[in-house]
Amino acid sequence: MKHSRRNFLTLAGASSLLAIAAPKLLAQGIPQEILNKILPLPGKYGEYYGQAKIRAFHLHNQPETSPLHKALEELWIEVFKQTEGELFVSPIPHDASIPAGDPQAVQFITDGRFEIVSVAGPIIDQVAPDVIGIQNIALIYQSSQDAFEIINQPLFAETLNGSVTKYNLTYLPYGTFDNGMRVVTSIANKPIYQLEDFRNLTIRIPPSNDMAMTMAALGAIPEKVTMNQVFQFLKSGAVQAQENPLSVALGFKLYEVTKYLNMTNHAWSGYNTFFNTDFWNSLSPEVQKVIQNLLPVYQAKQIKAQEEYNQYAYEQLVGTLGMVEIKPNLSGASRELIKVYRSIYNRLNPQAQSLIRSKLEERTGSKFA
Repeated sequence: MKHSRRNFLTLAGASSLLAIAAPKLLAQGIPQEILNKILPLPGKYGEYYGQAKIRAFHLHNQPETSPLHKALEELWIEVFKQTEGELFVSPIPHDASIPAGDPQAVQFITDGRFEIVSVAGPIIDQVAPDVIGIQNIALIYQSSQDAFEIINQPLFAETLNGSVTKYNLTYLPYGTFDNGMRVVTSIANKPIYQLEDFRNLTIRIPPSNDMAMTMAALGAIPEKVTMNQVFQFLKSGAVQAQENPLSVALGFKLYEVTKYLNMTNHAWSGYNTFFNTDFWNSLSPEVQKVIQNLLPVYQAKQIKAQEEYNQYAYEQLVGTLGMVEIKPNLSGASRELIKVYRSIYNRLNPQAQSLIRSKLEERTGSKFA
């Protein structure tokens, strides 16, 4: 039995804006200027859309210039071609500017208002706490490659899909894309040189219990804010810092409202792709197979493109845009976080625990039963 809308919203920790009724795909709640950009689609892209037998939309929170958006465009054009016009999917950046951002985007997929969404792990750590916590554990991954060694195991896909199926969501193998290691950008009087500098730092985090526990354990004051509001919260002084991959600091122009680029590399960030299950099941086996075959191809392309873009973002932020780079000494952080690690680990189901146990033990020197 599927969970109710009320239960989902409670678990997702979303705002009251999620109460928008959505009986039709293009009903209220989507600004007209966004609809004008989506339909009709320009040029050859619009021709493909017009020719397709099945049309769908894929929400994500990144800009059009991001490696994620570009990879999704290429993926869905290739699906269109290989299915001989059966399916065409249009990626929509910035979650179509819907008011409550990522949590609302996920809700729209469960309801069937849109068909596909890509979201970061922290957004759904209350929806799939028994699996997604693997992605949210701080200071255990050294790189994106380190994280994908776990995420691309068949057991991860099987377990995550089993966890979200009650919300009318489907996750496929190789359905996670990269965003890179998360760093902290902070305002002029809040550089981070060492662990102690987190004390009483008001920092924006995603709507995530795991991230809130992590930052609180380091002594910071976490504020849950969706990505579409981060710039204004920093500009107004409501928060003193935020944490995200380098590409986000560049793509969302956070260099305009923060000074320090604190290279904490404290967590990995990626985008998990979920299909509305009814939509997925409505596709023919042949179309499903095309998508399943292409996902690992375009995941690999996107990971490479994201690594290159993050290096470009770093050079832009520190060079052209004048942010001040700091490489904090975070030695001792694992001791501060051991209770958080155990809390997240104890919420994981046995299959997910088996995926992360050895890495946790290696990084902390502690046993995880």
